[in-house]
Amino acid sequence: MRHQRFKKTSLLISILVLNTGFLLDSAVAQHQNHSVPQINSPTSEPKSLPSVPTLPSWMNNKSKNHIYRKRGIYNDAVYNLKPLALDLNAVAVGHALAYEDLVTGKEKELETKTFDRINWVLKNPPRFMPDEANISPTFGRKYGVLEQVFDWAHILHAQTVDVLVSTKMTEAEKEAEIDRLYEFYVKNVPYAITGLPMNMGYLDEQPYSKAFRQEYKKVNGLFWGYHWLQGSMYDMLYGKTLEEQKTAYATVGKQYHEVELYRTDRTFMPMFAEVSPRFSQRFPQIANTFDNLHMLHDMINDVLASDSMSEKQKEEQIKRAIWLVMAKNHEGMEAGQSYDNELHDHRFMPGMPGMGLMPEGTEHQGHGNHSVHQTSPTPQPTMNHDGHWMPNMTQPTPHSIQKPVEPATSKPKN
Repeated sequence: MRHQRFKKTSLLISILVLNTGFLLDSAVAQHQNHSVPQINSPTSEPKSLPSVPTLPSWMNNKSKNHIYRKRGIYNDAVYNLKPLALDLNAVAVGHALAYEDLVTGKEKELETKTFDRINWVLKNPPRFMPDEANISPTFGRKYGVLEQVFDWAHILHAQTVDVLVSTKMTEAEKEAEIDRLYEFYVKNVPYAITGLPMNMGYLDEQPYSKAFRQEYKKVNGLFWGYHWLQGSMYDMLYGKTLEEQKTAYATVGKQYHEVELYRTDRTFMPMFAEVSPRFSQRFPQIANTFDNLHMLHDMINDVLASDSMSEKQKEEQIKRAIWLVMAKNHEGMEAGQSYDNELHDHRFMPGMPGMGLMPEGTEHQGHGNHSVHQTSPTPQPTMNHDGHWMPNMTQPTPHSIQKPVEPATSKPKN
């Protein structure tokens, strides 16, 4: 019954969006044998694109293939913490609106009309999680398997949060179920993203890299703001009572809406080991999976924003980007091993969350584990760029970050 209500709600959201015009209108890499990637501005000049390897047949799937979540007494428990639930619902709409406009020739409106529509949804979120396929139908038809990869990882996101917010489970039961959720995610369908630590510097030095963040700074800021929330919420929820979670989110949610969504000064996306070090240390594969998911988002954004590729080339490079982070592409591999390629951040052993081999000049300022996550004055450990835990080291509090100018909140015009 609840699932049917969600489907109906998603359809109603899509109709509303259409009727209102929403859819119309490392640190330096100091590791031997790793070169430091150069940060180049994208141009319209043709570039040599990496070849696409032989891919499994399921990578060509463009049909809708909705996969249902794991059964559990905790499902939808996120609504115990309603402000967070609504914010996460809005994130789904924001991603879908941007992707639909990127693939329907409206990229020139991304920083204006699209941004305003997304911003309105962020301040007026839907009551239930929408089906992104209903909001971005063109994107789904063009890149069906990508949408399924995103959806499957988002299900892991959602169910992990549900477990953490559940009032029907002990802490030991929660930890055991999160382990089972990850196993369910990896073993049930081929769309799982690897839980190995990846070399973010390599993934972010493709011929098309940085095109999106340089061309669409405001919308990219929204995306990285989403990723800040999706990372920060885990330590905020982990090991806390519901009342503690509510108290913490009163501050974290304020930080998210007033600062993080509108920042355009980040040089790289937030990383899980920085914003949720406790959760990342306990569940490193999940932390790595979500980092790799967010890196895939960035790579797709850059491909779609590139003006130096044909549509056919974009489709090929998107398939390649997906395959680079797929668990199926890393079967039998272990953390801490290089395998003579540039894909892995092999500084990190099994049981450690990665931090990525970062491009020169790239810093993670302002992504730290803020004190708002803590219920005691004891600082949580953070990880430096060499992979060592650094106890008793705190990051700046939210109040030390200069607040960006927040856009107007009026409903966007068609």
